[in-house]
Amino acid sequence: MTLRLIIIGLCVVFLTHTARADNLQPIVAIEQAAYVHALNDAQLSYNSPQVLVESLDNRLRLQQCEKALQTFSNSAANTVGSRTIGVKCPAATEWTVYVPVKVKVMKPVVVAAKPLAPHTTLSSADVRMQVMDIAELRQGFLESTAQIEGQQLRYPLPVGSVIPSRGLKQEKVVRRGEQIVLVAAAGSMEVRMNGTALEDASVGDKVKVKNSSSERVVEGIVHSPGIVKVTM
Repeated sequence: MTLRLIIIGLCVVFLTHTARADNLQPIVAIEQAAYVHALNDAQLSYNSPQVLVESLDNRLRLQQCEKALQTFSNSAANTVGSRTIGVKCPAATEWTVYVPVKVKVMKPVVVAAKPLAPHTTLSSADVRMQVMDIAELRQGFLESTAQIEGQQLRYPLPVGSVIPSRGLKQEKVVRRGEQIVLVAAAGSMEVRMNGTALEDASVGDKVKVKNSSSERVVEGIVHSPGIVKVTM
């Protein structure tokens, strides 16, 4: 009789515990809701993002939500990198959990193939492509080696470092005081004149030039090294 009572008592405890556990919100459902929210956000701007959800404490005890979980975030503009996603139960037993996530976007980017000195004018021999998480590249990045042509480094970079888009400047192909060729175009007619650059400039920049014949100062666009085009 005593043994039977003990067995019955253990069964009651087990069933009671099971009933209580059934009324708890599964932690994995909260994590999944945060995952889907972060993934949907990132997919608006990037292809194939990877979402890593930080595991919640298994000791977390929340009442089972009787309605569909709602998710939200305060950083819609920043959809990659480290984020926090809010998961909310909108039912009478209202609760909110904040889930840390990390969103990665892996892409090939341009990196230094060797140590590079400041003011180096880059060429394809100086760089190589490497797959990296662009969410971590705060100074910008380049996705093609063609983007470095004619660019100069603002500061030194060790081998393997990302070539940052913000760390580059256009090489100056026209220097102040340098003799250049002014090309004046009007329709199909083109006139070439000698001139003197009055400032430094890169390809595509506007630059003031003094016409050697008339000594008139004109403004043109740098077309290539030593060549400035003006419109008549």
